[in-house]
Amino acid sequence: MRAIYYGDYNYMIRVDEQRSRRKARTRQVRRQKLILIGALITIALVLFFSIRTFAGTDPDTTDNATKTYRSVKIYCHDTVESIAEENFSTNYSTVDKMADEIRHINHLSPDEELIPGNYIVIPVYDPSGY
Repeated sequence: MRAIYYGDYNYMIRVDEQRSRRKARTRQVRRQKLILIGALITIALVLFFSIRTFAGTDPDTTDNATKTYRSVKIYCHDTVESIAEENFSTNYSTVDKMADEIRHINHLSPDEELIPGNYIVIPVYDPSGY
């Protein structure tokens, strides 16, 4: 049965056309896969850097520092802001941000006064990372 088709010139042309269409389709699918992979990599990189930017992380300061806590005694006329100013760390952009974290750690409201003689917990960054 195959011998009949091998002698047919039109059959050979159809087979060649099918092969060329199959090769063209294979190239098209490969091209589409490469474009898709490139787009996914680009999206992943954009998301990585935008999340890092929005999180406010600075690789030079926070990645190498270990955050620990220590207790500080409260004296007369001390405020959360004055304690934050005395113990200010470059890991915070402003003294107010550090004061806000101190309030959060100690469950203090913004208008709450500190009682002299008590202790307050403050964050401390160890630059050695340990």
